[in-house]
Amino acid sequence: MNTSSEQTLNNKTILAKAFFNASEQLNLSQTQLAVILGISEPAINKLRSECQIDPLSQQGERALSVIRLFKSLYDLSGGDRDWIQQFLKTKNQVTRGIPLKQIETAHGLVTVLQFVESSIQR
Repeated sequence: MNTSSEQTLNNKTILAKAFFNASEQLNLSQTQLAVILGISEPAINKLRSECQIDPLSQQGERALSVIRLFKSLYDLSGGDRDWIQQFLKTKNQVTRGIPLKQIETAHGLVTVLQFVESSIQR
């Protein structure tokens, strides 16, 4: 049976792996990841090497949003990576911006995520 600290460590590892996998699928650069999480590029490298993101931290919340965004875009596009990239790079009238740039702020990430998730529910 896992102790509480082992479970916390497992959650941090699972979140980090899922975040880096989702960000790779979204074709996000190290610089973009740092901006999205609100940390420096060296800190991103450290997170990647340690494979740990605390789900209860601000970075953890943003990482979860990136994962949700990828999953929603994947579901919406049927897994079409070209479509996903086109969506991210094209100005969107509803979100009033280019999603790839918008997700670099907490507010923009929430805006884009809400739009994509609402599109799935239609």
